[in-house]
Amino acid sequence: MSPLELKKFISENDESEILDYKENMEKPSEIGEYISALGNSAIMMGKPAAYIIWGVKDFSKEIVGTNFEPYKSKSKAGKNKGMPLITNLEVFLDPTMDLKWEELIVENKRLVLLTVDVRHLMKPISYKGERYIRVGTSKKNLKAFPEKERRIWQAFESSKFELEPAMTGISFSEVSSLLALNYYVSARGLSSQISTEELVEDLIKNNVIKHAGKELYSITNMGAYTLAKDISKFPNVERRTLRIVQYNGRSNINASFDKKGTMGIALSFNNIIQNIMRLLPYSENYDEGVRKDVAIFPQIAIRELVANALVHQDFTVSGSRPLVELYENRFEISNPGTPLIDPNRFLDFKPKSRNDELANLLGNLNIVESRGTGIDKVVTELENLDLPAMEISVQGAESTVIILRAKKSFKDMSSSEKIRSIYWHACLKYVSDEQINNATLRKRFGLTKSSSALISKALVLAVDSGMIKPYDPLAGKKYIKYIPFWGKSVNDFKNH
Repeated sequence: MSPLELKKFISENDESEILDYKENMEKPSEIGEYISALGNSAIMMGKPAAYIIWGVKDFSKEIVGTNFEPYKSKSKAGKNKGMPLITNLEVFLDPTMDLKWEELIVENKRLVLLTVDVRHLMKPISYKGERYIRVGTSKKNLKAFPEKERRIWQAFESSKFELEPAMTGISFSEVSSLLALNYYVSARGLSSQISTEELVEDLIKNNVIKHAGKELYSITNMGAYTLAKDISKFPNVERRTLRIVQYNGRSNINASFDKKGTMGIALSFNNIIQNIMRLLPYSENYDEGVRKDVAIFPQIAIRELVANALVHQDFTVSGSRPLVELYENRFEISNPGTPLIDPNRFLDFKPKSRNDELANLLGNLNIVESRGTGIDKVVTELENLDLPAMEISVQGAESTVIILRAKKSFKDMSSSEKIRSIYWHACLKYVSDEQINNATLRKRFGLTKSSSALISKALVLAVDSGMIKPYDPLAGKKYIKYIPFWGKSVNDFKNH
């Protein structure tokens, strides 16, 4: 989270079941209990994470700063005296979870943000064997609230939706009539002469089907979702297919096209992309002296965004499906759930998939890559075509929306569009061990040297927003370069 984002987060959120403000709390046992209470509340409420922020007054939300240093803090009393806080939490919190510590400067005050990621947990969080819960803004022992504990356990029930049966107790002949096995054999690169026994073994290995008795099988939700010839035969997954809506103009008042998927997503993936490209607005291009109609957005970017939405959707969010919306001037794609990593870190973090089995199967069918390069391709292709950077919006715990906007001149971009474009340019360069400067940005936006002043103003905006920072703060104005806010600057290397 950037300093600007943290400041906005504080202004928009009071203390709650999943958020607590502290000034200098540093006792490990107290921190461990709060992690348990806040994390369990997040699980119960279906939220992806809980938060503790040091350096903020709890009621007024006045930013006062903190002296708390998580990596230096130690137990000061008891039999664990001298044990570092981080070690204490690793030893006494159960289960093991992702605790993300960040130190940020907001209003010239040092704050510490702890994000407790609960998305991969399969049981309630305990500290030293005791489980806690938030009741309003108070920390209580979970034992006293059996109904809340029941709701926490219910939250884990649908965590392996992919592998649950969509249809069971059927013969392999029926499996063949329901799933596009010829497509599967071809996409997997299997021999067209493969025996039934070998095909069954491969389908089971990839969790498309399971044994359900002697010569009987179950089709998993994942098998149906990817390979169904007729998705309506599988009510569990029918409502999860992609919907494509095309609107007339720039608002969503009048739709000229509105269709939902009728087949498995692997089977229909290429048709999905072709339909979207057909429905996109086109512009005339004479670059090679011959008139060509060119889609306003590149197919590579569309393909990667659709694949990501299908793979990373949260199947536990009910009443929602992946959705593509096409407007005269933009492309929007949304999927149920929130990302497992900070959207601002899509380029440098190792990929995480909410639906590992689905990601593996679609990888084996050559629809997605497991290397996590999809967003890299999107950012690169948008830059190559001088388009504004993508906009990523996480809407509560319900959905993630990515927006692509049509080409416009640099001077016509809004401040937020400029900042986003500069930030993603910095990310793309940083993961290639490079930094950005005025010249690289002029090239990115297709500008000449005469536009240096415009770029300089935009760089000031991006720095002030907290999304980028100088690589070497002491470099002269003529030589200064920039990196993403999370990158390591010259000062960081000196301190180590």
